[in-house]
Amino acid sequence: MTLNSKDITQGTEATATNLKEKWAETLSFYDQLISECNSLRPISILVKYIIEKGYNNYYFPGTSLFSLLISLPIDNKVNYSKTLKVEIDQLRNIVKFDYRDLTGLNRDSTTDLEKSLKWSDTCQYTECCDTLDHFISINEDWLAKTKK
Repeated sequence: MTLNSKDITQGTEATATNLKEKWAETLSFYDQLISECNSLRPISILVKYIIEKGYNNYYFPGTSLFSLLISLPIDNKVNYSKTLKVEIDQLRNIVKFDYRDLTGLNRDSTTDLEKSLKWSDTCQYTECCDTLDHFISINEDWLAKTKK
């Protein structure tokens, strides 16, 4: 299953309209997966929370297999350099968050890729919205987006 988005790729202007449309498509994607018995309800709840809080006006969504990717647009353009990955660890019943900042790094270098990990955390399924808010509050670039 793939998202039916218009071609929104790195460098595309990140308008409030196309960000909101992409978040709505992402929510539909996860709801479809849930209806097919995948255990992704915490991510669907997180996407709903992002939409309710208005974060869908500032951050760009993506998916990688079953993981949610949240990227910070730069200069009002879609950019994947600063991306928060949210995934379900079904064996341990937790949600994993990994934030990478690839700004100025060589994406083909294993050493640079290791340096790109800036923040990581895990939480219980019921804590994923609070964990996202905590992440935003401690990352100035992300917080600044919501305070404009």
